[in-house]
Amino acid sequence: ITEQRQALMELEKSESWFRSIFENANTGIASTDAVGRLTSFNETFRAMLGYDAEELKKMNFSDLTHPEDLEISMVYFDEILAGKRDHYRIAKRYVAKHDRIIWVDLSAAVIRDEEGKVASLVAVIQDITERRQAELRIKRLNRVLAVLSQINSLIVRVQKREELFSEACRIATEAGGFRMAMIAIVEDGRIAPIAFSGKDEELQASIRTVLSSGESAQKTMVYQAITEKKPVISNDSLNDPRVLFSRKYAESGVNSMAVFPLVVSNEAVGVIALYSEEREFFHDEELQLLSELTGDISFAIDHIDKQERLNYLAYYDVLTGLANRNLFLDRAGQFIRAAESGRHGLALVIFDLERFKNINDSLGRLVGDALLKQVASWLSENTGNANLLARVGTDQFAMLFPEIRQDVDAARLVEKTLAAFLDHWFLLEGTEFRIGIKLGIALFPDDGADAETLFGNAEAALKMAKKGGDRYLFHKKEMTETVATKLSMENQLRRAIENEEFVLHYQPKVNLSSGKVVAAEALIRWNDPQSGLVHPGRFITILEETGLIHEVGRWALRKAIEDYLRWREMGFSAVRIAVNVSPIQLRNPGFVSDIEKKIGVHEHAAEGLELEITESMIMEDVTRAVSSLKLIHDMGVTVAIDDFGTGFSSLG
Repeated sequence: ITEQRQALMELEKSESWFRSIFENANTGIASTDAVGRLTSFNETFRAMLGYDAEELKKMNFSDLTHPEDLEISMVYFDEILAGKRDHYRIAKRYVAKHDRIIWVDLSAAVIRDEEGKVASLVAVIQDITERRQAELRIKRLNRVLAVLSQINSLIVRVQKREELFSEACRIATEAGGFRMAMIAIVEDGRIAPIAFSGKDEELQASIRTVLSSGESAQKTMVYQAITEKKPVISNDSLNDPRVLFSRKYAESGVNSMAVFPLVVSNEAVGVIALYSEEREFFHDEELQLLSELTGDISFAIDHIDKQERLNYLAYYDVLTGLANRNLFLDRAGQFIRAAESGRHGLALVIFDLERFKNINDSLGRLVGDALLKQVASWLSENTGNANLLARVGTDQFAMLFPEIRQDVDAARLVEKTLAAFLDHWFLLEGTEFRIGIKLGIALFPDDGADAETLFGNAEAALKMAKKGGDRYLFHKKEMTETVATKLSMENQLRRAIENEEFVLHYQPKVNLSSGKVVAAEALIRWNDPQSGLVHPGRFITILEETGLIHEVGRWALRKAIEDYLRWREMGFSAVRIAVNVSPIQLRNPGFVSDIEKKIGVHEHAAEGLELEITESMIMEDVTRAVSSLKLIHDMGVTVAIDDFGTGFSSLG
């Protein structure tokens, strides 16, 4: 009995000792039964969770476990029940009273009964929330530092705004782990998103829409950051009334956000916005680093803008906005290479304004500058492509005609431009002025194979034009004379069409066997009032170069059919009239339609018409030519192929 009493006293002493440790331990201790119900716990555990004792006694361990940690906790618990383990250790989150989240380091061990079944689990729980938060802060700071480092490396090498913005957003999401990043810039009083990184395109579209709306944009954190020139932070975007798309942000996994102004020369030129999955992400340490980051991006924007300004000054005329001589020569070189590839010519034209010095001296430099701006604006509008223009001197401009097929094409373009310019009124201080110009022209490849040579020869031609009082001159004197002759002839031919000065002479075609006239060939002549009949050899080529051949060709067809029908009605033995067709006419997509219209005037018109085509014309585009001629033949028109056999090699 004495021994039993002694053992009982020792047991009571041991239990008292353990009870004292249990109740006074500065770590939480709790036990559960085999289904997870809390059976006992100490004060430290209760205080850790904030519940009173009665509340805890009604709870299961799963009620306390954070939903995201419940699955792994159940795996360990099931393994205990299955006898696969006797203890485990895990870092997990508890949901304390009032939804407060705490991190704990939990070590659990099983107590089994005599049969080896689970009687209870005893766990020692250490609150590691502060340590965990410190670790998370370090991770966050490391992420922000990685962004800062990589963007600073980017700034060293980047030369374009677009690249800076897109790469900065990419780095923020990839290296910084942000859910989304955006850079928006103030343009013409509006906030325009320039770069995004992140996968939620629907959310990005919503942001673009609200920022593009003036009234709605003013309610955004972006607008606030720009107007106040200081960061705007939301560490709980779902419940922050300043966040317009709080629900959309939450659905996209965004729980906190920060908008930093990009300030250049004390002016907010835009923002960088960073969106995080974690609540309460942006704190003093992060904000300090991110503010340094936005300062670096602002510096880069300023540097790029200044560099672009220097580049602009190196290649553009500040007053007119046109290219300067350097850029013009570079572009001219590119067009020359294109002309070489396309096997066509190019014209470089330089001109200056007449009486500009008088205007500048009498009305002042500001008026002179206004005139130069107006001239540049007129040229840009008239040519439709400012890349073909430049201001190359005080009152001197240059232009390119990049595709010249015939020498006379350049003269026509110059004449057209000159006439339009002289017809334009320039308004200076309320008074309208017409300004004269002199031009010098150099042609590629005849006047030079490179831009510098062409430019120099165009300048030389301009000097000669000014000296001789000519409106314009080509670099080569003979070219000016040739072109002048062709232009004069072209103008006369246009008047000849208007005045119906063309006539058809008919040459009979005789069958040598029978001696009978079987057809008549229509020969066109120009009855010039000044010089009389002009042989076609002098004007057909010019008609073809100018495209007037189509109009004259249609006239010849109409006239030949009219004469045939008139002879038929007069009772003469009418014969087919052969009309020669130009290659340019045959290539015209509307040629078949023209024939159809001409023979549609009379049911016998087709039988009286014969078209003479050379075989060489067919060989230029066999498929198209044969198709067109078959359609014409099916209309009842005779088609005769002249100089047959000369194209034998083409057929081979």
